[in-house]
Amino acid sequence: MMEEKKVLPDEIELPEIILSKANHAFEMIRQEGVNMTKPKRRRLFKSQVAAIAGVCLLAVSGISAAAAIHHYWGRAMSGNIQASDVQQQLLTDDGVAVVYPEKEDYESLKVMQNGISIAPNTVIVDERFAYISFIISGYNLEDGKEPGFESVSVNSKEVDLNMSGSIYGGIVSDENGAPVYEDGRKIELRDDGSVMCHYLDENGNLEYFMKVFITDENNTILGKMLNVKFENLGTLYKADFVDDKEGLWEFDISLPAISSAMHYDVNKKLEGTNFSVTDVEISPISMKINYVASTKSEMNEDEIGVPEIKGVILKDGTRIPYLTDGGSAGYTDDTHAYNISGYDRVIDVEEVKSLLILVEPGKELVTVDIQ
Repeated sequence: MMEEKKVLPDEIELPEIILSKANHAFEMIRQEGVNMTKPKRRRLFKSQVAAIAGVCLLAVSGISAAAAIHHYWGRAMSGNIQASDVQQQLLTDDGVAVVYPEKEDYESLKVMQNGISIAPNTVIVDERFAYISFIISGYNLEDGKEPGFESVSVNSKEVDLNMSGSIYGGIVSDENGAPVYEDGRKIELRDDGSVMCHYLDENGNLEYFMKVFITDENNTILGKMLNVKFENLGTLYKADFVDDKEGLWEFDISLPAISSAMHYDVNKKLEGTNFSVTDVEISPISMKINYVASTKSEMNEDEIGVPEIKGVILKDGTRIPYLTDGGSAGYTDDTHAYNISGYDRVIDVEEVKSLLILVEPGKELVTVDIQ
């Protein structure tokens, strides 16, 4: 079996006139082998709708997308962290997102194995997360089957990583966190009770979406090189994989080094807990909150007890309580803790007024103002 490996640069060259017209609505600020202090305790968590993509509620204002190249993020990326058309243009123009089909050498970036072509489609990053989608062409999927790979891996020589991913099935999350089809229709079930997914696009292609995030909360994924491998394409049924197309599709992807995150000093007591929010870093696709506790934690590994960010309130009063979609939480010492989470939709950072935090399962969300 032949192996191919492609090195993918992360830079996109845009005409100077386009760059000069871009009114940057986000402030750009500043991860296996780096020696950092390990957290005392941590755990990973995933929301109930972590496999479902989001519906974007907002549009970023500030530039006319008509004046720039139209950057199409693709079906899987748009479905999983759906952004408005203007948000897609702005983040791509700013270099936070990369659209590979726009590259002149795009055809050379495709890897062909056993009649199946795979190529990167869209990448978007911040300090902690990288969202990456791939287009899969040439696979004849039998109706009612779920496509999947025998294994998918993402590694870096620079940072330790975790990842989750799957072939996009056309299902997104509505504003209440409930699954719907990307056109807004209600979910349909097959006779056997399984969810009816729509994996193929109008051209008969599949798309794979992955979320990659660092395991060291003090490090960054910005500008790092990732090695991505897909091995053997086939179908899935529960825990069983049925091989159909053998092959190894391998890519080295250089991530963008630009972020549009913003930092806020908060220093406010979290009502109903012994925690205070010291500061928060918010990007269009993820968030990190730092806490300090008034007393030493005595929780064990299975009872982390760190409050979890769930959503935000915008300056216009809009509540987005189902924003977050998996991440991690833990302690750096006896009294200092953190919570990191990605989103299921893109937000305008500058419009965030307050955080919605879950301090205890089953309880109402606590509001913490940051502006």
